[in-house]
Amino acid sequence: MDNGSSTVNNNDDNKNSQDKRERNFSKETIGKTEKWLIDSLKEIKLNIEGFSHEITSDFKNHVLERHGDEKIETKLGQIAIKEEDFDKISEVVKSPDYVIIGGKYTRGEHKGMYLLVYMKKMDGGTTIYFETVLGKKKKTIRGKTMYKYKGGIDKLKFLNIVENGYKIDSSNLKIISPAATGG
Repeated sequence: MDNGSSTVNNNDDNKNSQDKRERNFSKETIGKTEKWLIDSLKEIKLNIEGFSHEITSDFKNHVLERHGDEKIETKLGQIAIKEEDFDKISEVVKSPDYVIIGGKYTRGEHKGMYLLVYMKKMDGGTTIYFETVLGKKKKTIRGKTMYKYKGGIDKLKFLNIVENGYKIDSSNLKIISPAATGG
């Protein structure tokens, strides 16, 4: 009997925990898509006109939990993400050094959706920021994860990070430089 009763309590705890997460979920629009990005994605038959970039409380929690520990990130040759790094995302998506387009997730909840990955060298390191294109109905491109590396990263290392770090269909990947496209 006691065993059955504790299972019920665990289920109640899980439900309460899920309810709490849903109540605390928030979204923040960080900007509209830039013309250079809209034009670049049209080349791969993806129309994001009228879309906005957004980050969520889940995104922030994920990034801080997975990439915010200084000891772990240092061992990986990376820099721990801090709360103030989220304020720089709008700069990263507005004027990145490079963007990888054309990749699609091959598994998980985002299977078949497009992935956009931005890289920008700034004071304090190079930021790599991942977004998922959620679709025509939501008109949203949502933050997925973010890393920070010491120093600069060249185009080839950027591509390797994306191809090796994610299970994506990389057959149509294209690296663009917004500066070269007039962005």
